[in-house]
Amino acid sequence: MKFIHIADIHLGARPDRNKEYVREQSYSWQAFTEVIDKVKEEQIQLLLIAGDLFHRQPLVRELKDVNYQFSRIPQTQVVMIAGNRDYLAPSSCYRTFRWEPNVHFLASEEMDYIELEGLDTRIYGLSYCHREILVPRYKYVQAKEDDFSNILLAHGGDDRHIPFHGEDFADSGFDYVAFGHIHKPMQIVQDKVVMAGALQPVDYNDMGEHGYFQGEIKDHICHVEFVPLHCCEYVSLKLKVSPEMTQQELQEYIEKKIRTAPAYQQFKVTLNGFCDRESLIDTEGMKSIERVVEVINQCQADYDFEKLKLQYGQQILGHYIRALEEMPQNKVTKKALYYGVEALMAE
Repeated sequence: MKFIHIADIHLGARPDRNKEYVREQSYSWQAFTEVIDKVKEEQIQLLLIAGDLFHRQPLVRELKDVNYQFSRIPQTQVVMIAGNRDYLAPSSCYRTFRWEPNVHFLASEEMDYIELEGLDTRIYGLSYCHREILVPRYKYVQAKEDDFSNILLAHGGDDRHIPFHGEDFADSGFDYVAFGHIHKPMQIVQDKVVMAGALQPVDYNDMGEHGYFQGEIKDHICHVEFVPLHCCEYVSLKLKVSPEMTQQELQEYIEKKIRTAPAYQQFKVTLNGFCDRESLIDTEGMKSIERVVEVINQCQADYDFEKLKLQYGQQILGHYIRALEEMPQNKVTKKALYYGVEALMAE
């Protein structure tokens, strides 16, 4: 049986909506549609959605849009749960919505399962009916022992959202545990306990590749592979700055690096090194560069310590520089030297 495991699609998300570069909402719908296309193209038999399909309580029109996508894959069984973001509030539109015949929503807040007879597969899961679940609800879940393949569809992984450990599932009888909630994709237990990660980044702190896991279960043996989706990817760009570099030079260098990168990548720029303390770096100007989403300035002011010692020889500043230079030189003492001089110069 071939399956695709996705989670944390966050349809409807509008993070940092005041910033012009943000397009995460369209990225999430684009990525979701691409997954449906892939399911249809490769005749995937089972689509697992491990919570947070929506970023908040979904609207009826949004459910209709999603249901239309499911109608495009009528031969694929879709099984889903609600996560902490799109939890089943008392007034949730989830509660009364009528899905396509191939869609199965495990809507109970207690552990439940559905048997997919044609696939000889049993899917277990529960939905969030509150924003938080503090207890380890998955720790003692046991699969039935028979010829069916058994999958646990789950959402959680931190202290406030069903905490768990990979070893909790060592003797649980599940052939595969499909998790959502943590946005970084990872195989917690190889080919068995897998966190899908966000389908696409929800904001620019979701660094690196995102996508989904595609797998197959045969004779109770599972194998999965990560498949990246390149709608949007946030990348760290670190630059070493020297006091001789001008604002124009820095911006041109950043623009050149971005031009050579794939078009789907957006950049968080971090500046390190030393800058001319008489000519401060204009980080706001750098944010105007296309595809730059954040600029972090970690540069230290460049000081001529020999000149400062001569100028302030018998004053606190001079004594401070000599004292720090006499200490073993490492990252801590170097930072203490620069930060101390900066503070004393300000005085």
